[in-house]
Amino acid sequence: MSYDQNQSSQDADLATQQSLPALHDPDVFWENLTVAALDDAVLAQNHMISATRSHEAHAAFDMLRTRLLQALNEHGWSRVAVTAPTRGCGSSFVSANLAFSMARLETVRTVMLDMDLRAPSLDQALGLDAPDSMADYLSGTIAPENFLIKARANLALALNDTPSENSAELFQNEMTGTVLEELEEMLCPDLMLFDMPPALEFDDVLGFLPNVDAVLIVAGGGVSTAEDVRKVEQILSEVKPILGVMLNKADGALSY
Repeated sequence: MSYDQNQSSQDADLATQQSLPALHDPDVFWENLTVAALDDAVLAQNHMISATRSHEAHAAFDMLRTRLLQALNEHGWSRVAVTAPTRGCGSSFVSANLAFSMARLETVRTVMLDMDLRAPSLDQALGLDAPDSMADYLSGTIAPENFLIKARANLALALNDTPSENSAELFQNEMTGTVLEELEEMLCPDLMLFDMPPALEFDDVLGFLPNVDAVLIVAGGGVSTAEDVRKVEQILSEVKPILGVMLNKADGALSY
């Protein structure tokens, strides 16, 4: 091949590369995510009050949102695990409503992941069909663009359609950390919100904590005992900072 032919070939390759979308560009990635078909009636029925603002209690999540962002900005954090001492405290309810509250801030990008692999529920709470298995995604067999869906222009969801009994082992696998780093690099979210299983039932949460910056604990009114909360704080604070304890299901006119 002559110099002129070689140069022409290089010029053609360069032109092709320049015409292709910048897949590493977070803006492009967000723009190309599959849009979730959310139903406001279903969201309201399932108490997604921050999505519809159908209940005055949404103000509590706006307050939580602001305080959380202040703490994250102060420390340079972006990954938060949401857990509870036991089941029935409403940690998924808090995660989802906090995510929708965050989505009302146009400059804040949030990714919410259903990491309760033993009993996934976010897909049902949102009235959506999860596209695939979280276990498969964390194992690196599914590309993020084929797994994540977009609930709002700045809110992406990683849901789960299949329970898994080996979640503790999966969370401690090196591939899980690699997959989450890839996700963070591709979307550059301001917040990655991990809806976790109860902390006192299995070692799932402890095994996953190296992948987060801090933890938000949800205590259930009439469900969590003071001893439960004390035990969770003690166990988790030895590994990661505790952002606070939120009381859900409290008595009062604006409670849920």
